Amino acid sequence: MASTQNLRLAACTLAFATEIAAQSINGLGVSGGDGPRGGIGDGAHPVQTAQSFITDALIPVPNSNTTRQLAQGPAPVLSTSNATANCSEQRIVVVDSCSGARQQMLGFGHSWTDSTVSTFNSLEPDILDQLMQELFGQGGNNMGFMRHTMGSSDLSGAQQYSFDDNGPAYNDGEPDLDLSHFTLGPDGTAMAQMLARMGQYKGDVFLYGAPWSLPGWMKNNDLFIAGIENNYGQQYPLLNNSFNINLIPQAIDYYLKYIDTYLSEFGVSINGLSMQNEPLNYQGGYPTMYLEGADEAALLNQGLGQALLDRGVLAMAYDHNTDQPVYPYRVLQGAPDLIRSVAWHCYQGPAPNYTVIEDIYRAFPNAIQFMTECTSYLPTVNTDSFQVAQSFMLPVQHGASGASMWVLATDPDFGPHSPYGGCNGCQGSIIVNSSSTYTKMHDYYMVGQFSRFVRRGSVNYRVLQGIEGNGFTSDQFYILAIQNPDKSWAVIFMNNVGSDQEVALSFTGQSGQVWHGTIPSASVVTWLLPSQQILGQTNGTHPKSSLPPYPYGNTTVPALTGTFGTGNMTATPLGVCNITVPTTTSSSSSTSVTALPVPDTTHSFPSISVTETASTA
Repeated sequence: MASTQNLRLAACTLAFATEIAAQSINGLGVSGGDGPRGGIGDGAHPVQTAQSFITDALIPVPNSNTTRQLAQGPAPVLSTSNATANCSEQRIVVVDSCSGARQQMLGFGHSWTDSTVSTFNSLEPDILDQLMQELFGQGGNNMGFMRHTMGSSDLSGAQQYSFDDNGPAYNDGEPDLDLSHFTLGPDGTAMAQMLARMGQYKGDVFLYGAPWSLPGWMKNNDLFIAGIENNYGQQYPLLNNSFNINLIPQAIDYYLKYIDTYLSEFGVSINGLSMQNEPLNYQGGYPTMYLEGADEAALLNQGLGQALLDRGVLAMAYDHNTDQPVYPYRVLQGAPDLIRSVAWHCYQGPAPNYTVIEDIYRAFPNAIQFMTECTSYLPTVNTDSFQVAQSFMLPVQHGASGASMWVLATDPDFGPHSPYGGCNGCQGSIIVNSSSTYTKMHDYYMVGQFSRFVRRGSVNYRVLQGIEGNGFTSDQFYILAIQNPDKSWAVIFMNNVGSDQEVALSFTGQSGQVWHGTIPSASVVTWLLPSQQILGQTNGTHPKSSLPPYPYGNTTVPALTGTFGTGNMTATPLGVCNITVPTTTSSSSSTSVTALPVPDTTHSFPSISVTETASTA
C-alpha cells in the first residue's frame, strides 16, 4: 500500500500533467531545432547551487558603473520552518508547485529592425562578433524569442519599402497580381543575412515576423468616402489605408514568398507570423495598414492558415493593444482550426490590462499568447525604470509564454527612424556609437534578468502569496516562479514598493523548506534554486559522472564583500525568521546548502565586464 506521502506526490504529479497540457508549446519549431538546450537550467546543465542576480531600476549614466547590472549577489539561504533570527517585517512568498503549473515558456528577447541591422553592419567584424555573443551567447543574454520587421517600419529611416513595391516607390506601384516583381531588396536582404548570423550564436531562437504594411498596391489607396468628414474637415482616411480584400490570394502569396525565400536563400526558419503589426493603427508618416479581424480570419481560411501549418509556422493573431480584445476573439472564432496564438502590445493607457490573456485562455485554452512589443521611450538617467520587468512579468503572470521588447539597437539619436512619424524616442538596448564602439544600455541588463535564466520548455507556476499591486497601482512587488527543464527554479522578483523586502519563499510541494533572502528596493532580482533531486543528494557523486561530489553544509552564508558584475554590492549574512510553511502536499527532507560555483563553467555566468563600451583596444 502506498504511503500518504507517495499518494500526495502522485496527486501533485497528476495535477501538474493536466494543467500544462492545455498550454504546451510542443510542436513549435525553432531556428536550429535544438529545443530547450542552450543554457543553465536546460537539463544538460543543471543548477547546482542557489544563486542570485540583480539589476537596479535606476538608469545610470552610461559607463559610470554606479549601479548593479546583472550583478551576482548573496545567494538565498535554505532553512527549515523552525529556524529563528532577529528579523523585522518579512514578505511571505508561496509558490503552488503542486497544482499551480500554468503555461510553458518559449522565452524572452527583442526586436530586429532596420535600425538594428544598419547600425550593427556599421561595426567592425570582430566588434560585431563580440556584440552578438553578448546578445545571444550562453555567457551573454542568451535571448531565444525574437521578432523582426517584414519590410520597413518607423525604425527604417526615410526610405519606406515592401518586398513588392512594383513601382518608383512605396505606395506608388502598380498591381503585381502574380508577384513576379517580388524581391527582398537591399534592406530585406541585409535583415535576412543578419538573422542568419544570429543563428550561429543561438541555435534555438523562436523567430517571428510581422509586416507594418503590405505593399501599397494591395491597399484601398484609391478609394474615398464621399461626404464623410471628421471634426477637422478632412476626409475620413480609413479606406485610404486599409487592406483590399479582393487581393487576398496575392497577400497569401506575399507572406509565403517571404517565408520560403528566407529559408531557401538564407537558411533562416521563420517560426511565427503576425499577419499585421498593429492592425488597428492606420496613421500616416510610416508604413501602417488597417486590417479587420474578419479579414485576418479570411486570409487564414482561404489558404494561408493551412500553408503555415504545412511549413510549421505559428499564425499569430492581432499583435496590438489590450484595449481591443474582441479583435483576437474574431480571428480565433473565424478560423478555429488554423490559428492558436495571440500577440499583445503594452501601449494601452494608462496601463495595459493583461487580464485579457486569461480571458482568451478560458475561451480558447489551446491558444498560446505573447507580449510582442513594448518600448522604453526617452529613458532618463538617474530615474528608475521598470519598463522591461513590467512588460515581461505581468503578461507571464496572466498566461503569456514569451515576451519581446521593441528596438534591439539604434544610433545615439534613436535612429535611423522615419522623419515623418512613429517613434523618435525609442532607445535601443544597444547604442552603436561608432564602427568600433557600442554601449549596453539599461534595458540590456533588464532583459538579461529573464532571458539568461528562463529556458525554452520551462513552466510558469502560480504564486499564491507575496505579489503586490498591478499596472494601475504605485506600489508593486511582482514575482515569477518558473521551473526550468532541469527542475530547478528561476524565481524573478521586481521590488517597486519603496523599501528592501526580506523574503521567505516556500513551495507547496516541498514542505519544511524555506528560502530566505533580501530583495533590495528598486531592483529586479533573479534567484536560481536547485531542483529537489540536487537538494536531496548527500555527500557523494552526482548522477552525472562529469560533475564533482556535491557537499552540503550549514545554512549560514558567509559575508561577501567585493565587486559583482558592473556594480559594487557588499553582502552580509542573511537572517532567518519564523514562518509557517504550507503542508498540504507531499513532504520531503530538509537539506541546507552552502553556495558553490556552478560546476559547468561553460554555462555559468561570469561577472560582466566593468567596461560597458566595447572597443578594439
